Formats: sequence, structure tokens, C-alpha cells
Amino acid sequence: MLDQAEIEAARNQYPPQPEVEFGFPKECYCGREPLLATSYTRNDPGRRFYTCDNIDDGDCHVYKWWDVAVTEEIKALGTQYAQLSDKVDYLSFRSDDDTHLREFKDLQFDLEQKLLRVERIGCDLARNTSRLFRIACVMVVVLVLIGIGLAAPM
Repeated sequence: MLDQAEIEAARNQYPPQPEVEFGFPKECYCGREPLLATSYTRNDPGRRFYTCDNIDDGDCHVYKWWDVAVTEEIKALGTQYAQLSDKVDYLSFRSDDDTHLREFKDLQFDLEQKLLRVERIGCDLARNTSRLFRIACVMVVVLVLIGIGLAAPM
């Protein structure tokens, strides 16, 4: 059994490398490129694994079963697929929002145009009403003057 000091020494000598610990190893702890080899043991005949050219030097080197690495990579791809699918759904939803926003802006523009037309009609009516009011006032004054003129000679 290893004591704590030996475990710490091993950690300090060969820091963990995420690319070796997860998925396909890209680099051995010694810095070399891993090799794909085949097991000829009784327990794992024909099973493929990653190893290093320097395996016989007594240091710590990468050793990982190929099928384990593939399984990890497939799981990672599944996670990435789910994330991308969520992003596509989100962007589709945003696209729908953008479409609705454009429709609302078009409606707002149409309503603003109608409001301008109503304001113009209102101004025209006010002008016409003002003329009619002046004409009516003039007619009332004329009638009053006529009435006064007819009433005075009596």
C-alpha cells in the first residue's frame, strides 16, 4: 500500500492530463504520442489499447483500453449533440420571436399611417367647420341686422 507521501510524489511527477484521462489519449505523460496496440493476454485477447513506446523505461505512461476511450468519446458527442440541439431550438424560437416582432412593427407602422390620415381628416374638418362657423356667424349677424333694420322703421 502506498503512503500519502508516495501518492503526492507521483502526482507531482506526472500531473494528470485531461486528454489522457478522458476519451482518446492525445499525449502520453512523458510527452510522446500514444500508440494503439493489441492485447495478447489470456484475459483480453485481441483487445485494443493505447500505450507508449517508452513503456519499458519504468516510468508512468499512458495505458487505456480503446473501447473505453471510444465509449467516452461517444458519450461526449451525445452531450454535444444535446447542447447543439438545444441551441437550434432556442434559435428557432428566437427566429419565431423575430418574425412576430416584425409583424408587430408592421402593424404599428400601419396604425401610425391610419392615425396620420385621421389627424389630416380632423384638421380638414376643423378648417371646414371653422369656415361653416364663420359663415353661420355672418348669417346670424346679417339676420340680426335685417331684424333690427325691419324693427326700427316701425
